[in-house]
Amino acid sequence: MEAYFASFPIWANLIFFAAGLLIVTKGADWFTDGAVGVAEITGIPKVIIGATLVSLATTAPEFSVSVIAAWLEHPATSVGNAVGSTICNIGLILAVAFLIEPVSLARADVLPKGLFMLMMGVLLLTLGWDGNIARIEGVVLVVFVPVYLWFTMKRATWSDFDFGTTVTDREIHHVGLRFIAGSILVVFGSVLLVQNAVHLARAMGISELVIALTLVAIGTSLPELITAVSASWQGHGDMAVGNVLGANVLNITWVLGGASLITPLGIERQSFVLDFPFMLLLMLMFLLLALWKRGMGRRAGLMFLTGYVCYLALMVVYFV
Repeated sequence: MEAYFASFPIWANLIFFAAGLLIVTKGADWFTDGAVGVAEITGIPKVIIGATLVSLATTAPEFSVSVIAAWLEHPATSVGNAVGSTICNIGLILAVAFLIEPVSLARADVLPKGLFMLMMGVLLLTLGWDGNIARIEGVVLVVFVPVYLWFTMKRATWSDFDFGTTVTDREIHHVGLRFIAGSILVVFGSVLLVQNAVHLARAMGISELVIALTLVAIGTSLPELITAVSASWQGHGDMAVGNVLGANVLNITWVLGGASLITPLGIERQSFVLDFPFMLLLMLMFLLLALWKRGMGRRAGLMFLTGYVCYLALMVVYFV
């Protein structure tokens, strides 16, 4: 399949890359609708939906792209996609959400999740310190997926749930179809995305890691962006924050852990010099602001956005 896409001219690779992004985004939209539908049927509350089911659904593109990249023996794309998406989630997506509408934060809910996110970032750096994430280390990361979901669910009380939702068989079938169709589109779009991203990188003389950290990561983060913007416009900024925190934890545990089970993931020098430090810096900034203030508004959004722009600028100057 790789040779097949390599036979096309660069403009065709660009078209297939864009098509892959559109397919992944649409598939993730259907997948997320299906997941939310399941949540509504079972009566799960908004905060829990944002931190678990919606996060799992909106990180489906990252998971699919990274796992397929590992399967196709492109570990740099696997790592760059997951780490780049984590950076993008705070530096771009949360920034946009806060610029649209200031968000009041419930410290008792946000701080534990933020601390858990930072701990996973430090764990990733520790496991990858030798320049490689082996399969056994991937198992360690994956183990934290149910731990995080249990941790999130444990903080909910029975009064948070509404089991009185009434749905018809037709609605259940509709939810199921969107869930299945969305998952198929995400996988198919991921293949197009990975294969053509690799050839675009080679044609432009740019490393696969840089392409994955930018174009691929931003593309697979579109579901989180759409979810965050929609939630903020509707005054549900807490759901946007919960979604991003959950997505970041899952990018490290579910996405990278799952990809490393396919093949060991090599960590390039750039990740230690630039990517990991900025990822941890943005996580720490969020945690400190959440600890210091009861809400985040446009000033916090500008801080995160400035950090993300600086990250991209440094990448362009030193690694492109």
